[in-house]
Amino acid sequence: MPKHVEFPPEFSRTPTRDGYDLSSRRPVIARCGTLGAGVAVAPHAHPRAQLILCLDGVLRLRAGDDVWMVPHKHAIWIPGGLGHQLTTQTSLQVRHLYVAPRYAGRAGLPQACTVFRGSPLLRGIVERLAEEADQTGAAARRLAWVALDEIARLPPAALHLPGGRDGRLAATMAHFLRHPGERRNLSEVARDLGTSERTLERLFATETGMTFRDWRAKLRCMVALEGIERGETSAALADRLGYSSPSAFTAAFRREFDAPPSAFRLAPG
Repeated sequence: MPKHVEFPPEFSRTPTRDGYDLSSRRPVIARCGTLGAGVAVAPHAHPRAQLILCLDGVLRLRAGDDVWMVPHKHAIWIPGGLGHQLTTQTSLQVRHLYVAPRYAGRAGLPQACTVFRGSPLLRGIVERLAEEADQTGAAARRLAWVALDEIARLPPAALHLPGGRDGRLAATMAHFLRHPGERRNLSEVARDLGTSERTLERLFATETGMTFRDWRAKLRCMVALEGIERGETSAALADRLGYSSPSAFTAAFRREFDAPPSAFRLAPG
């Protein structure tokens, strides 16, 4: 089994140093560890690209105006130099790869934040690399190349919620992020925020490429992922997220992710 690192409480305020390591002797740096529920890593950016593979929990990542959810057995790629912040609603196991800048541009690797479903091969490589006390040797380098090739072939998952730059749109999004079960319509919320429904509908279309209705549906389903990992039932999630019934919630979730909520509940492996 790979060596695990139980990150100390100060991890909730300070990112690790691995992302800033510019040594050319280590194409990738691999780490395994755990994060508790309620952790918030300070906003930061580092030269190395980062891959985070999540197990037994859900990670939320914010970069710029956008939000990504990373559930069990999924991974997120974060390009080098991109400012981001990690938060957790549940405890989880994490597997990290920090990729040196000269290798992060290899053909096929993402050039933007991307979530994809991890593979047993990728997980195994990261864990094997993390076992190595010295990750500079020839064997470690060969594993690193296989890991990068595996990342390049994995298809993306639809777990990205676009944000907005306009102040009125950003305020509206912030409201729904804080209150995903909000039952009032957009017109009522717009009035409280000092703008109009028509303005917000236009801003959603131009800045996110989505209608407000579609954006809110995705938000609710992404928030539901965190509840699913905490063991909430579909009935409880439907009530908390503003659905009329558990079946309405399940249907919306299936439309969004092409799978029922049960597909995201923890399973061995």
